[in-house]
Amino acid sequence: MKKKVFMLAAITLITAVIAVQSATAQERSVGEKEKELRDLKELESQKKAQEKAQEKAMKEAEVNIEKATEKINEMMRTYRGSGRSFSYGEPFIFTPGGEFIHGAPFGGDSERTTWDFFRSVKGASFTKSYSFDVEKTARTVVMSVNGDCKSGEIRVSIIMPGGKSYSDIVIDEFGNLNWRKSFNITEEENKDKTGEWTFKISARNATGQFKISLQTY
Repeated sequence: MKKKVFMLAAITLITAVIAVQSATAQERSVGEKEKELRDLKELESQKKAQEKAQEKAMKEAEVNIEKATEKINEMMRTYRGSGRSFSYGEPFIFTPGGEFIHGAPFGGDSERTTWDFFRSVKGASFTKSYSFDVEKTARTVVMSVNGDCKSGEIRVSIIMPGGKSYSDIVIDEFGNLNWRKSFNITEEENKDKTGEWTFKISARNATGQFKISLQTY
């Protein structure tokens, strides 16, 4: 009889232990699920906050660009009203594709003109040409091309007045490019370098950015 009672007590104890373990496991499983749900909500909240911050930054950038455009255009209207003139087009151009062109004349004892062209591209293929006029009164010309390309290729062909090639520059994924050239114009040398210069830009499946600068004085 005692043996049966002992066996019954042992079975009851084992059953109770199994029940407690099962309840603990279920409680842990529910807790883990709640933690996963909290983590997912936190990640979603962080993602929404990042999206709002990016949207805010883009709007601020657009406002700054508009303000800068208006300011520069106002300066150029004032410049035109002073009776001075220049012939290479609008001083400031911005397009949604990440393209920026800036040109500005400077007065003083010697005339100085600058022309900057910047563009960022993402998986783009295109061909464009831009022109810049080097006046006969210019005595020094400085031009530079720099940029980097994560993939594809960007080629900048610089063509002298008269159609002769001056340089052919390639920007690709093999490293950043910093190219710079300068020359003086005198009665004896480089007289053929006054006139209209052409910058022909060709991109092939390119992701990256580049900038072209030219100064005369």
